[in-house]
Amino acid sequence: MKKRAVLVALAAVAMLGGCETGMFAPRTGELFQTTRVGPGGPGAAVYMAPLVAGIWGGQKSGGEWMVPLLIPGVPIAAAGYVVDQFVVSPLVDVICLPYDLCQPNHGFYIRIVDEKGRPVSGATLKGEIDGFLSGTTISGTTDEAGEFYVSKLLNVSGYVDASCQDYTPWWNYHHFETNDAKPGSDGRIVFQFVLSKITPGAWKAKSDISRDDVLKLLPGKWSADPESRRWLSDGFECEVADKPDRHCFTLDAAGTVVSRIPVGYYFYFGHSNICDASVAGCYSYWSLERKGMTRNRDRDMDDYCPKEWTWRIHLARKNKTSSDYYYLGEDEEGLYLSPGPFGSGSVCEKVSLKFRKVKE
Repeated sequence: MKKRAVLVALAAVAMLGGCETGMFAPRTGELFQTTRVGPGGPGAAVYMAPLVAGIWGGQKSGGEWMVPLLIPGVPIAAAGYVVDQFVVSPLVDVICLPYDLCQPNHGFYIRIVDEKGRPVSGATLKGEIDGFLSGTTISGTTDEAGEFYVSKLLNVSGYVDASCQDYTPWWNYHHFETNDAKPGSDGRIVFQFVLSKITPGAWKAKSDISRDDVLKLLPGKWSADPESRRWLSDGFECEVADKPDRHCFTLDAAGTVVSRIPVGYYFYFGHSNICDASVAGCYSYWSLERKGMTRNRDRDMDDYCPKEWTWRIHLARKNKTSSDYYYLGEDEEGLYLSPGPFGSGSVCEKVSLKFRKVKE
């Protein structure tokens, strides 16, 4: 009897040790975590397969044979959801319950700081933690410490957008992976993002200049200015924004270009090529174009072009299969070439990447 009790005690210690070391799964402090991640977590979509198939078949011509799947689909989907969300796992969650209850937090924090690491209070956050049928919406404002608490913390990924008056907005959502989260010295899990006040400023066309003058000033090296590089780092999470040999190009008077810029800056959610070295250096030629005298007039009306522009350079590849445009603008700091982003969004009206002439 004593031997059995010792074995049980050792097993319990081993289980609790597994809770602490993350043997079963990194314990986040959320109660019944393993159960909520479920028998597959996002794989719970399997439960919905008959129901979805039946609905899909009812809407497609020739798919009527799938409609009967609706009958078993409803109870299967309902039962699967209940099992995935509410059934207690005695082997992990119950044993780890004392450990989970002792955790200082049962969720995670999103912290917003400025470019100097100071907390940004009152920042508006919007986003979501991914999860099949049970995604958690992130919505609120940061406190005096620049933090926002999210009570749910499963082994899933998510995204968030932050904005605040007088700070440069991000171009797209910032991602976080709770699977890779590491608690800090205080036991809290914190995802920190930067919302800076440094801004490249809005785009404004340079128009009062002749073609000959433009052709004289263009040859040489053009590089993203410090404010643009700051925005590339904070607004796009570009890890190579501060490298001087990236985000720059050199124009030759003969019409050739040495390119260290991506093939088009992809400014939309889920697709960012600004850190990819493989897409830099693909342009070979450049030419000067004036509005109203371009070969592709439809391009002038594109929503991603500035509404007002006079001069732009056309960058092209050797195989001529793709091209890009940089527009000539001017602000209080002088002339620049800008690839955008442009468009109808509020961000586009306030911020634009700017490449300025620099010494070789």
